[in-house]
This record gives sequence, structure tokens and C-alpha cells, in this order.
Amino acid sequence: QTRKAVHLVFAWSDEEDEAEGGWQIAGTAAAFFLHHAIASLDASIQQRFGNSIVVRKGSSAAQAVLQAALDAGVEEVFSSHSCEPSGMAGHSVDQSVQGALQDVGIKLRLFNSFLLYDIKQIRIDLGTYRGHFGTLTPFHHACMAQRVEKPLPEPPVLPAPESLRDDGLTSLGFTSMPVRANGTVLNWGASILEHWNISETAALEILRRFLSPGGGLQRYEQGRQLADASAVTRISPYLRFGMLSSRFMFYEMKAAGAKEQSIVYWRRLVWRDLAYWQRSMFPQMRDKPIRAHYEGQSWNADPVALRRWQTGQTGFPLVDAGMRELWTTGWMAQNVRMAAAILLCEHLNIHWIEGEKWFHHTLVDADQAINSMMWQNAGKSGLDQWNFTMNAASAGKTQDPKGHYIRRWCPELSKLPAQYAHAPWEAPEQVLKEAGVSLGPKGTYPHRILVDLSTAAWKSAEAIREQRKRSRDWINDQGYDLIVIPRGASVAHDGQKFRVFTKPEYRNSGSRGHTDDGKGKGKSRSKGRGKGRQNWDRERIDQDYGHDCASSGQKVLDEYMRAWGA
Repeated sequence: QTRKAVHLVFAWSDEEDEAEGGWQIAGTAAAFFLHHAIASLDASIQQRFGNSIVVRKGSSAAQAVLQAALDAGVEEVFSSHSCEPSGMAGHSVDQSVQGALQDVGIKLRLFNSFLLYDIKQIRIDLGTYRGHFGTLTPFHHACMAQRVEKPLPEPPVLPAPESLRDDGLTSLGFTSMPVRANGTVLNWGASILEHWNISETAALEILRRFLSPGGGLQRYEQGRQLADASAVTRISPYLRFGMLSSRFMFYEMKAAGAKEQSIVYWRRLVWRDLAYWQRSMFPQMRDKPIRAHYEGQSWNADPVALRRWQTGQTGFPLVDAGMRELWTTGWMAQNVRMAAAILLCEHLNIHWIEGEKWFHHTLVDADQAINSMMWQNAGKSGLDQWNFTMNAASAGKTQDPKGHYIRRWCPELSKLPAQYAHAPWEAPEQVLKEAGVSLGPKGTYPHRILVDLSTAAWKSAEAIREQRKRSRDWINDQGYDLIVIPRGASVAHDGQKFRVFTKPEYRNSGSRGHTDDGKGKGKSRSKGRGKGRQNWDRERIDQDYGHDCASSGQKVLDEYMRAWGA
């Protein structure tokens, strides 16, 4: 059979991206990663098939695709289904492209190639209890009605067409960097390139090495909490931008017996689909609480405290190391992300949206579905309120028992003995002196931004209980929060009020509760957010923030924050 020429087009609209406001892709670490992912794919296609990717821009994605299709004289256009409600990967883009092509007689064929399951077909059976609405178990059960299709093999040829106008990859501006007043470039992307091999080949090698006998999979259950990510794959950005197919990964995992070795890892791709399903059901969840009656909570709006968190200057080494790693590499391990989120939301009482926005800006795997689901749950307004807590000091001793992670990302603490690496305030004065560490405004490392985490967490939980008292119509007689089940989410309960998981300390409004202040991760009765500021000293914060860090990445971050007035 004669194969027709195939045009490979990456379509983009600055206008539609900018319409997303604070959630636009351009200017983020993820966009920087995406630029290099496209470049890598283009180089691979040129080498294998002699074809190449063309970039086309337009006032809208539909206009860009339509003009490219007309210029090429094509009969059909093929693409993956959009999986988001808005933006360049939004359902509205699919509809606009389809309409524009249909008007000129060109067919559009869409495929579910990004997710494991077709989430548009998922309906949760709430008539049979398998777990709370919006949590993993009932969602996974609904998914099992579908079969995961095997990915198609690589085509033997991709016949190159006649040349088509190419706006060029650099026209997207994904690698544009801020310019200093003296005209030099503040290149925050250089360190990202140092830490990632952005290629499909690298993605496949990482996955197969992890799944191979003696690879990371066998250590995953016991080591997935480690801050240094030594027992995880670090493949999230490759999945995010399609360099690794979720269905390909599923069958590779199946062949390696991943389900028998780690049920948690086996379900990771289902968690990913769950996030996209939630985002499709609750399209405003990026900046509106799913539990709408939580909207009126009080928050701590202190910009200095937020900035200390963003830049890794909280005085809690695990969180500081994580936030510095995030800035330098665009990534950090899941448990470190959780520790950072708990400090921000549960202890500092800063709005979860602030954390979500910073992660959106700095993660190379920034994913608006996963990101918003995580931060909603961390902020307790999501469908699956986190039913655990972490003390930033004691959790560090579990996640980084020998202190290697701290020494790498907080070099000013590198000479501290391991027993004090996560709690330098506990070290005797002589130990600090011998390690070259001094704490405080004029020292080498800041004081803790908060001292009494237990009281801070209790005040946060009390704020949630107070907000719930003002929302009696959205709480059932057992104390559970209620939401309206969205259209298309359930088998038979759409449009009805239905309970969602609610932590016991919120249901039992008189309970003082308990926080795990000494054992790291564990169940807690004191999560949430409280009114006003906690026990921090404004002058001390301002002075502490001036510390220099030995890492060049941290210096670039400090300059970046100053340049942008953050």
C-alpha cells in the first residue's frame, strides 16, 4: 500500500496560553522542559525517518491547525484527546479545531493516548460503598470496566512531505530568560539541563532499569519515602510531555511483575488518571475549593513567610533542601513535596493556592491536574483530605537518615553530624561552632520560621472547624462534608448532595486533637489553617532571609526573586 506523506505539526497560540493568566505554560520550568522535549523528538524523527516537526503559531490553536492543514492540503488530522477543561490542552481547543476543520471538509481523528483509561467514560457507582467519592479505590474499580489498549508499534516509515512553513521552535519563547539591567541574561534554565537528559531514549532507559531485576522497583516499598529519590524512577516529566506512554509503561510494568512487587507503584498511573478525572469534573479546582463551603477560611497572607518557603529559608532543613532542589532541578521527591506542603498549609497557614502556583512555575513535571489535586488535599478542601501529618524535623530523619540530602542542598549545614542535620537548633553550641554553623539573623542558617508546630496545626484545624460551623447546610448528621456530585461523575447520583471523606477532628468539633510532633509521618488530629500569623518575629524573618547559600542555583533564585519583585 502506498503511504501518504505525514506532516508533523506542533500548534500553539500565545493568546490562548496568556488567557490562562497565572496558569499559562510559557515562562515556566515545564515549558523549558517541553522546548527541549520537542527538539529531542524532532532530532530523533529526522534521524530515523528523514521527516521533521513544524511549529505553527496562530491567534488560536484552531487557526494554527487549520492554516497548516490548508497549506499542506491534507485530508485528515490526527491528535490526542485533550484532557483538561481549559488552556492549550483544553477540551475547548479540541472542539474549536474540530469545528474549523469540519467547515472545510477535513476530518479530525482524536485518540486517548495520554492517559491509561478513557476518563470520559468513568462513572462512580455510589450505590455500593467501596470508599469515599473522589478517592482512589472506587475510581480504580470503575476503571476496571475498561481494557488498557496496547500501544501501537513504531511505524516503519513516516514519509516526509514537501516543505511547509515553519515558525521555528524558538518562536514559542519557551526558553526565554529574564534580562538583567546590564543586559546580561539571568539563565535559570542552565541547571535544569545539567540534571536531565531530555530524550525519549533516556525515559525508556530509566524505566527499564528501574523495572529490571535488582532495579529500584524491588526497593520501592521500603525506600519510596527517601528524599534523595534513590528508590523511585524520576520519570514524571517524561510522562507529562508524552515522551513516555502511560500504556507502554503499563505493559512494561505488567511484564516485570510490578503489581506483585509493589501495589503502590502499580497504582501510580491510576492516581494520575484520577487527577485528570477530578480536574474534568471540577474545572475550577485550580483556584476554587472543591468543598465550596471552605471558601471563607482565613489565611496568613504574610509575603515574607511565603518567600522564605519558596526560596528554602524556613529553618527546617528538609523543606529548605527540597525547595532548593526544586529551583535548581525542577523536581523533588513526592514525600518532600508533601512535607513542604504541610509546612505551608498546616503550620504557616498560607493558602494552598500559593503553593500550587509556585509548583506550577518551578516543576518540570508541572501538571495542572495532579498539582491542583495534591494542593487541594493538602489544604483540606479537596476530595481526599490528607489524613496524616509530617513534622519537618522528625520527617527528615526518616526520609534522609544519614543527612546526605541535606548536605547536598543545604551546604551551609554540611559539616553537622547526621543526628543534628535535620534539627540544627538541637546541636550544642560547640558542635555548631565546629561545623561552622551559626543560627539567626547574622548567622549562616536561619532560625526556624515556627517553633511550636503543634499549636500552629491546632489553630489551623480550629479555623476549619469554625468555617464549617458557618456552613451547616453542607455537613450531614454524622459530621461529614457534603458536595454536589457533578454531572457525568456517577452512575446514579449526579446532582445530589453526597458525603466526602472528612477527617475525624473536623467532625468532632470539640476535640483538641493531637499532632505527631516527634514521629514524622502519621495520623493527625490537628490539620488545617488558622487565623492570623503564628509565633514568628517579623524583624528576624527579614534579617534571616538575607543569608547567602553556597549553591550557585540558590544565588540565581535570590536574584530572580528580587528582579521580579517577589
